[in-house]
Amino acid sequence: MARRMPRVSLLWKFLLAFLLVVVSGVMTFWLLAGKATAREVRGFMFRGGMTDAQRLAGQLAAFYQGRGGWVGVDSLIGGSSFDHPGMGHPNMGGPHGMGGMAGVDMAGVAVTLADPQGSVIVSTSRTPGEPLPPDALADALPIMVEGETVGYLIVATGDAPRPEEDLLRRLRRLLGLSSLVAGGVALLVGGGLVIGLLRPIRDLTRAARGLAGGDLHQRVSVRTADEVGELSQAFNQMAENLERAEALRREMTADVAHELRNPLAVMQARLEGIVDGVYEPTAENLGPVLEQARLLNRLIEDLRTLAMADSGALSLEREPVDLGDLAARMVEGHRAQVGAAGVEILLRMREGTGPVVEADPSRIGQVLGNLLSNALRHTPEGGRVEVEVHADTERGLAILEVRDTGEGIPPEALPYIFERFFRADRGRSRQAGGSGLGLAIARKLVEAHGGTLTAANRPEGGAVFRMALPLAAMDVASVQS
Repeated sequence: MARRMPRVSLLWKFLLAFLLVVVSGVMTFWLLAGKATAREVRGFMFRGGMTDAQRLAGQLAAFYQGRGGWVGVDSLIGGSSFDHPGMGHPNMGGPHGMGGMAGVDMAGVAVTLADPQGSVIVSTSRTPGEPLPPDALADALPIMVEGETVGYLIVATGDAPRPEEDLLRRLRRLLGLSSLVAGGVALLVGGGLVIGLLRPIRDLTRAARGLAGGDLHQRVSVRTADEVGELSQAFNQMAENLERAEALRREMTADVAHELRNPLAVMQARLEGIVDGVYEPTAENLGPVLEQARLLNRLIEDLRTLAMADSGALSLEREPVDLGDLAARMVEGHRAQVGAAGVEILLRMREGTGPVVEADPSRIGQVLGNLLSNALRHTPEGGRVEVEVHADTERGLAILEVRDTGEGIPPEALPYIFERFFRADRGRSRQAGGSGLGLAIARKLVEAHGGTLTAANRPEGGAVFRMALPLAAMDVASVQS
């Protein structure tokens, strides 16, 4: 027997799949965007912006304080000192007097130094002595020395994009690229998971199409223990049942043809003999023809009963029936057959009176008659047939068991004992006149009453058939009271 895998819901599989997609996307985005953002921010902080402008203003204030004025500042701002950090003025100290200029990178920007009145002292983009417009002066950075404004510094990018705008553009580009990469990774992970989940469904679709085309051998592999695995198992069971039903249909067709052929062959031979003058048309010679006609009629009636039971069209005239009394009458009716076979038949009732059921007495009598005839047919001379009737009050059932001391049912035949036209011993059953439909009809009739009919072998030898029917409401109430 295959080891049963623990059941894992498909819902949790989808949740896990989406969780993996989200985590992979977020982690990829975080790694790329985080590193890029940190790199760009560090570059911005060291390349320029307000940080370098304020640092330059501080260094110019030191220049003013050290020189006592702005004389010589034009060589500082107009030269190449801003393009080469560390270059300075001879009077500022450091390698060339302006060690304080180290770390300032103002390449590619316009620098203007104005006096406290707003006139340009020196500039890389304006004319010395030119008064600054009020709006430019309002945006200028004041240079303070001992609490006094000694000048104004203006740092502008001109037509070039502002540093913060350039940073935002870079970040947006990098974030967009990161999103695309993260989306691609998420798509690959999600696609792989979905393909794995859909593979058994595609197998089921392909097998279902084959089954619809008439190939009843179609089966699918059960790979998982979730809802898809259960569906695969159900499909395999359905295909197996269909294959078995088709085999039974073909076998039933062959059995019906065989059962009809024998009586018809006997009737045809006897009637041809009478027509040809071989037999006289006497009651004795026509008797076998009548017997075979009755056999055919019984077979056709059995098939009709089964067809009606299968379609749910079987009519039942229900009424309160004492199952013990009905069993007693059926046992009494078989006394003659029991005496001829040399078999003892016993009726036992545990409560002294039989339980009452709502049933069609003629249909239940037909079931009991079939079970008794079957038991007597398989019980050897000197054997015993026991009929026991009792009530199972805990489950609300009336139980009737028919036990015999015959050879029992072969173990390999036990699962099929209620199949139509099934015979554990075909030769013996046909010689006894059985059509192979009796037990199938008996089970259908019991099921039509809401009960069950089962068969088993007794440990001490022989077979036992057990019929269980729901107790009538009045009988259940009397037992409970």
